[in-house]
Amino acid sequence: MNTFIRRAVSTLLLLFSMLFYALPLKASAPDSSPETGKKQAVVLNELGFASGYVWGSLNRKADNMTVYPLIARVGFNMNRLLGIESAKSTLQLALEPQVNLISGPQDGVEAGCGIGLRYFRKLASPVDLFFEASFAPMFLSVDSIEQGKAGFNFLDHFGSGLQYRLSDKTAVFGGYRWRHISHAGLVDRSNMGINSNAIIAGVSWLY
Repeated sequence: MNTFIRRAVSTLLLLFSMLFYALPLKASAPDSSPETGKKQAVVLNELGFASGYVWGSLNRKADNMTVYPLIARVGFNMNRLLGIESAKSTLQLALEPQVNLISGPQDGVEAGCGIGLRYFRKLASPVDLFFEASFAPMFLSVDSIEQGKAGFNFLDHFGSGLQYRLSDKTAVFGGYRWRHISHAGLVDRSNMGINSNAIIAGVSWLY
């Protein structure tokens, strides 16, 4: 299991490194087509990394599970696509490749990629309030009473938090997430669900 965890973490760090070096090149390109002059409907606007602390219950025992998330973030501004013109609001499509380390009755990982939305509302010049929701097809590597044998699940979350801009190009953020693991009845095993709470913090490079 330790070998699997090391490989999973190494894969996430490699992916994050590739995104960090490759995506800024695309972000620095013009956001309009040189042929038509039309602006792109969806524009890369964030590359980030987050971690935090998750607590919850596993195998019907209260508060006996701890998870340490490692999350890469890739955000795309969808305002033009959806016709949002307010300078105080931004709707972002977010991708979150992640490997989350589980410590509890069994040690293991949650490994997958979240797909969701994050809505920003400007409160003051450097501070934005955000609300978010996502679902992540993922592999849960531990057996449990709630979800049966290790295998495929979804990790859903709903949350909110604050983003503080350190400059035009960098920001830090933090917030709370409520998390739920389920396989939605797509596989033939137990599906009682695993709920947990998370405090997440991270840093973002903005474009």
